[in-house]
Amino acid sequence: MSGEYDVLIVGGGITGASLLYTLSGYTDIRKIALIEKYDDFALLNSNTRNNAQTLHFGDIETNYTEKNARHIKSAAEMLLRYTSSIPSKERDRVIAQCQKMVLGIGEEEIESLESLYSSWLKRLFPGIRKIGANLLEKIEPKVMEGRPHSEKVMALLSDKGYMVNFGELTHSFIRSAKKLGKDRVSISLGNEVLGISRSKNGFEIRSRRGVHAARFVVFATGAYSLFFAKSMGYERNLSVLSVGGNFYTCPKVLNGKVYRVQKGGIPFAAIHGDPDIANPKITRFGPTVTIPLQLERHNNSTTLDYMRTFDFDFKTMSTLKNVLLNKDISRIIRRNILYMTPLLGKYEFLKKEAGRIVPSLKYSDLTFQKHMGGIRPQVIDENKGSLIVGGAKIDEEGLIFNITPSPGASSCLDSSLSDALKISEYLGIRFNGAEHAKRLGAVKA
Repeated sequence: MSGEYDVLIVGGGITGASLLYTLSGYTDIRKIALIEKYDDFALLNSNTRNNAQTLHFGDIETNYTEKNARHIKSAAEMLLRYTSSIPSKERDRVIAQCQKMVLGIGEEEIESLESLYSSWLKRLFPGIRKIGANLLEKIEPKVMEGRPHSEKVMALLSDKGYMVNFGELTHSFIRSAKKLGKDRVSISLGNEVLGISRSKNGFEIRSRRGVHAARFVVFATGAYSLFFAKSMGYERNLSVLSVGGNFYTCPKVLNGKVYRVQKGGIPFAAIHGDPDIANPKITRFGPTVTIPLQLERHNNSTTLDYMRTFDFDFKTMSTLKNVLLNKDISRIIRRNILYMTPLLGKYEFLKKEAGRIVPSLKYSDLTFQKHMGGIRPQVIDENKGSLIVGGAKIDEEGLIFNITPSPGASSCLDSSLSDALKISEYLGIRFNGAEHAKRLGAVKA
């Protein structure tokens, strides 16, 4: 594959695929290309084995602010509208409703939920309701079975529970893009991008299969997006802290998703229990937190690239030290490293995590899935001296670099809309806002 394009997207995960769909369906761009280095789409973080399969709305994510929740709610509803428009057979593989709650255990967590509920949560999510031990026992029997009667519990039950196979959703976006874009869309799989440089009319992209010219380039390559940005001299003040996640599984014990209360400002999700959309016979617990020196999980060949992405200067190391010395973050990391150790790790995970959600769970019920789980890139900003909580987007002239930790998959269409509007303005082409409003929702000013 080689050629000249108006827009070239690097990366065939859900971020790249959703942008290809948005550009194909709502602009009159003449030539769009997508390049993916692997032989299929969504083989890394978008693969259903490597994420918690949750469509995040911000209703049970207790580390969100009201502003965060409003934004992710709008983004998730856009994704819901997309799935309602695809054929039912396809939709059944992509998304399924399930009950969803956040569980508070003990007086401190219950007080935190009560405060959140009364301050803004019930206003933003009118369908969410408080439930106590008696109703919990009916809705999620295993959450109460074996729990001491003296232990106080309360949950916030959401009416917006969905599990998503983000790998299947990625393929759906690709199919929709091909249908809408027809001969305007070119796709190249198994084609790794080796480098990029500016040219007279835009950019020159070098890949395994040739050289491509493009007026606008978008990198949707997860942690690798910062690698490519730095290769062009951008954002020297940023580094990636790769955060990996593992899962334990057991035979089905939960009817829906059960999240735990999480403190605000902590970028790592608390351990939760989830049904598996690809295997209804099991329940998954996770993700745990690890700090792999890789840009792609379970791929040691990406370690050198990770080192090139990380700035080993005083500001970055000082910021990293401050992050890791945060008492809540350091406690989470210490615990989660222990969860990976043979024999003892499973015992500690049962005692401190899975057993808090399902008290009757036994050691023999749990299986550690060492090849399940992806990477959620957290960005270190040395100028601010902190982690950037949520997704990071580097926007340069004719270039966008998307770095998308959780909940990036839930907000993929919102991110794609933002990128498509910037691309349309830069290239001077038309964005069909009326058609977007009809299918997915109005474009907000």
